[in-house]
Amino acid sequence: MLRRLLLLVTMGLLAGLIPALLDARPAAADVPAGFEDSFVTPVSRPTAMAFTPDGRMLITTQPGQLRVFKEGALLREPALDLSKKTCSNSERGLLGVALDPDFSSNGYVYLYYTYNKSGACPVHQPQRNDN
Repeated sequence: MLRRLLLLVTMGLLAGLIPALLDARPAAADVPAGFEDSFVTPVSRPTAMAFTPDGRMLITTQPGQLRVFKEGALLREPALDLSKKTCSNSERGLLGVALDPDFSSNGYVYLYYTYNKSGACPVHQPQRNDN
């Protein structure tokens, strides 16, 4: 009798849970007061961004381009194109950008990317027999 009751309760819970799971949508993030969430510019495969003191947005792309968004528009040409020097397959590529703390005086921008040293990018994870 108890077993049958538990089975009925479980089935009832599942019957109520399945429609909720099928209709599950990601929760929308609440935007704080004074801010807005809006599409700025189309950039293919963006990986990171940084803002300069004068308001430019620097955007890195996985294939190896550093793009600049300035005064409301994406500049037509990349500021830098490292695509011939990077491995951008899998989780590799131009992955980060940072400004030097003294950027205003020295203009230094630091990039984090996977360098293509040998002319061929690895396609598999390294394997060791002693693991």
